[in-house]
Amino acid sequence: MFGYVKTYTPELRVREDEYYRAVYCGLCRAEGKCTGQCSRFTLSYDMTFLALVRMAASDTQVEFKRGRCIAHPFKKRAYAVRNPELDYCAYASALLVWGKCRDDISDERGAKRLKASLARPFVSHMRKKSLKKYADLDEKITEGLKRLAETEAKRLPSVDIPADCFGEILAEICSYGHDGATKKLLYDIGRHIGRWVYIADAIDDCEEDMEKGRFNPFVCLYGGRVPTPEERRSVADSLRLELSRAELAFDLLEYGDKRDIRGIIENIVYIGMPRTADRLAGVITECKTNKKTKKKTKKNGKA
Repeated sequence: MFGYVKTYTPELRVREDEYYRAVYCGLCRAEGKCTGQCSRFTLSYDMTFLALVRMAASDTQVEFKRGRCIAHPFKKRAYAVRNPELDYCAYASALLVWGKCRDDISDERGAKRLKASLARPFVSHMRKKSLKKYADLDEKITEGLKRLAETEAKRLPSVDIPADCFGEILAEICSYGHDGATKKLLYDIGRHIGRWVYIADAIDDCEEDMEKGRFNPFVCLYGGRVPTPEERRSVADSLRLELSRAELAFDLLEYGDKRDIRGIIENIVYIGMPRTADRLAGVITECKTNKKTKKKTKKNGKA
């Protein structure tokens, strides 16, 4: 839904990169089968990460096949065969998307609200399919989103309070269906990753939110203005601190023989997410080649 929790591909081994892409494609196929073909448009890196974490914490054996799909009709690609964890993440994703769609219709204006309104019939269909298997999870997500909306409506000058609300939602999703030590471990992972995602999304959207009069905890915290570059760097430090707390839980995961999953998760947690935090804080910038400049240099023989 947000897309902040992803790998840093240059540091992935080739085998791990192929594994990650296969799980991503497998989750896409699971969404199509479980909640309808339209749900495949909601596929995200964040839910792929959740699938990897839950597969690492369970006895699920990941199998792969090769095949074509609508997105890649001309070349067969490896994909993870449907398993209980991929199916669960497909259903959980549909419930989260429904909550986001409902909030956009209630809180947004203009094109964003129109887009959510047009998507509502399709998202509602996805939710109905999920309710047949996970009605209790839907109740937890709905209650959590309600608390988050009530907290945001107060426009408190605090980032931690709404971040805690979203962290609790992700904690419930991440730990659902487990018990004992594994449940506690997954709950801690979900809570800290959820807090991290909320803070990252808030700092990323603060300028746009201020312009459009939407709630943003950082705008409220800094008295109706966006953070300065120095303040953004302090946010990056806070995001790293949140990750360090999550890392304590990740270190306790029993990966067994799932070395590829461990390599991917460590890449995301130790490299991908810290780089995202630095980018959002302006510490590093991503190079984007200007197409016109690229064509010009090729024409002049300089590239």
